Amino acid sequence: MLKISAVIMASGSSTRMGENKLFLDYQGKTFLEHTLNLTNKLAFFERILVISPENLQRLERHKNLKIIQNTEAKKGQSASVRLGTKAATGEGYLYLTVDQPLLNQALLESLFPAYSKETIVFPVDRLGAPCSPIFFGEKFRSDLLKVTGDSGGRAVRNNHPEAWREIQVKASECLIDIDTPEEYKKLIDQNLEIRGKGF
Repeated sequence: MLKISAVIMASGSSTRMGENKLFLDYQGKTFLEHTLNLTNKLAFFERILVISPENLQRLERHKNLKIIQNTEAKKGQSASVRLGTKAATGEGYLYLTVDQPLLNQALLESLFPAYSKETIVFPVDRLGAPCSPIFFGEKFRSDLLKVTGDSGGRAVRNNHPEAWREIQVKASECLIDIDTPEEYKKLIDQNLEIRGKGF
């Protein structure tokens, strides 16, 4: 079985939200707790949390978690990608953000069969739009270590369409990301939850 490094990127500035998304509450858990708990349910080779020093101060202790401090978060998401990739020792890397509170175990497991050292795997919604999380095989390690700006791994993905493995997700609600107060309010008002294997 391929050794997968789960890289959790948690050092964004949450500019559009107006408050720190990591610690927003949904159904009794913060967004960050949800992501950490979710990755802990799966047999990842290692879990890596890339987090800013100020956010680290509010983090509760978690077992089997490699913590990488990002002091360059203002340079964009690429800094988190580079740091997480550099720390990863697996044969492939799954990059997760913390603003997808409905992401579930079934969806993550649906991506696994397409993983290899040479593939780029990501879910797509009903319209065929690519979503997070995204997996890169170790073939793309050197490219990931060179990303710049705020595009993160998207530039690497877009440069290698021949490696894409797109996974269609029926219940695309579980892919939503929360970026604004309006989106967060809608989430709370609807009290959405995706259970079981209904992806």
